[in-house]
Amino acid sequence: MSKSDQPQAAPEVVDRARFDAALAEQVAAEKEVTRHNDRVAAARRRMPMVEVPDYAFTGPDGEVRLSELFGDKYLLLVQNVMFGPDWEEGCPSCTWAVDNLPADMRRLTEEGIAFAMVSQAPSAKLEAWRAERGWDHRWVSSGDTTYHHDWGWTRTDDAGEEYWMPGYSYYLRKDGKPYLTYMTTRRGTEAILPVAHIMDRSVYGRQQDWEDSPAGWPQYPTYG
Repeated sequence: MSKSDQPQAAPEVVDRARFDAALAEQVAAEKEVTRHNDRVAAARRRMPMVEVPDYAFTGPDGEVRLSELFGDKYLLLVQNVMFGPDWEEGCPSCTWAVDNLPADMRRLTEEGIAFAMVSQAPSAKLEAWRAERGWDHRWVSSGDTTYHHDWGWTRTDDAGEEYWMPGYSYYLRKDGKPYLTYMTTRRGTEAILPVAHIMDRSVYGRQQDWEDSPAGWPQYPTYG
């Protein structure tokens, strides 16, 4: 069975009055989530920032400084895409996240926010995967820098093996210098993944095995 096959399990069928009552209760809970998110966002806007070295990344045309990724903007969103130096393809979940970006990225730049992607793999591999996926986003390699290790995007486990983290870094350029104002990883990345939120509101959710769902609801391995 796959997600394209309709499950037999389904919600209880009720009359309109019971449905409206259940919906009102759910909306009230979701409004509190929205209010709490507003409070969290307000705290985020009050965070301090830290200066970041102006790393010399590598793009298809040569050196690209972190400060240059801003272009003519003063805000920058960097997606840290998991792509190890010896990999031939990008991480499936990170690839899915890039596919979730706005179809028209001008909606982002119109808000004064530049966008770029950074990975540890050589630029030639990034360009090949970008062409494979049909992306036109700016993508640079940090392989010749300490960027990934400095900021925790590449880590070492107890066995001494390296592993990578997905996530987003938010920068402000002030007086020509780049500053990190916020970063998020793991499930914090979900905030800007619209497909995940659409799935959450469908009757079967994401159909992933970690979800708390009724008996009989379809569930599959998260990274299967």
